[in-house]
Amino acid sequence: MSFITTQEAEQNIDGFSALSERDKAQYIKKSAAYLIARNVKPYDDVEEVPEPLKDASYEIIKGIMAGELYINKEPALKRKRVKAEVESEKEYQDGAVAISATEQYILDLIKPFTKKSAIQFLRRI
Repeated sequence: MSFITTQEAEQNIDGFSALSERDKAQYIKKSAAYLIARNVKPYDDVEEVPEPLKDASYEIIKGIMAGELYINKEPALKRKRVKAEVESEKEYQDGAVAISATEQYILDLIKPFTKKSAIQFLRRI
């Protein structure tokens, strides 16, 4: 199950056609995994996938190829203190991670297509 075909990726991503068939399949699987992990509804037929999701898939693959997505991330900075003539201090929330412009764009593209989480309240009688 994927959101794009290999042919679509070859037409829309520079350098994709030069990759081996195995690498092409891996990139397409990773782009699908990225979208599904962010609660995007999978489609059974690639022809039904909306254009913004196809664009997001291309951007995900470009981001992976450029080393911007699915990379090792440094631990989030908890506190930074610089003492000189002027004192400066930084502290981030636990688990805070900066995201790249590519990832921000992808998240904006897929936002309308993510499944909404539903909360159901039960009443005791």
